[in-house]
Amino acid sequence: MVRYGQFCPVAKAAEIIADRWTPLIIRELCFGPSTFGQLLFAMPLISRTMLTQRLKELARSETVAIEPKARGRGHLYRLTEAGEGLRPLIEMMGEWGQRWTQERIEEDDLDPALLMWGMSRQIDPAEVPAGRTVIRFEFRGLPQNSRSSRYWWYVIQRPQIEVCLKNPGYEADAVVSADLAGFSKLWLGYIGLDEARANGRVGFHGSASAITLLCRLLRLPTQPTQKKFRFGPFPDRAAASAVAAE
Repeated sequence: MVRYGQFCPVAKAAEIIADRWTPLIIRELCFGPSTFGQLLFAMPLISRTMLTQRLKELARSETVAIEPKARGRGHLYRLTEAGEGLRPLIEMMGEWGQRWTQERIEEDDLDPALLMWGMSRQIDPAEVPAGRTVIRFEFRGLPQNSRSSRYWWYVIQRPQIEVCLKNPGYEADAVVSADLAGFSKLWLGYIGLDEARANGRVGFHGSASAITLLCRLLRLPTQPTQKKFRFGPFPDRAAASAVAAE
């Protein structure tokens, strides 16, 4: 852990949370307790050794609690009261990043798995209608290390959205054909639907009602807009996570 040799509260806080990867670990734990594997999935470039080290440091600072899983091997990692106090900081970092860093997105930053998972956990289960809607995503312009992840499916069905890399076996109600960079920027609000569709970066095919539902659940903007993202589970998902952790 970096030491600044100052009694200033900003310096003391920075000693805990300003190390590389630490804000992203806090970001993930804002969504609820996680396993080591789930944290690795959310941060593909972090090594197991580095993640272990950061989690131990956060535990020593009483920002993260490490608990054995109720069933099976391994541990669960969750925010303590001190860690929960960092949620507003993560939210402000997200808002600042949206406003000032959108020109810094490069090809190596793109990841279809993180995009699909990140979008799904911003969907409020209360807004998911009855019945089942299946959306197939077909991405192009993928980074070299993601070429095998071109096709994805959303199975939209209460109480949650199932994210599938393999065909779930249902006929797709609609298909999204998109450039990965273009759809990522659309999702973030950096470009709008009108522009994305006009320049061919994003296309929709199939049921109009399914397309309308997807755009509504993902809050895809018609025009560029600074979207506000939620860094925490919705009540229904929080309850489901609590049950899964038992």
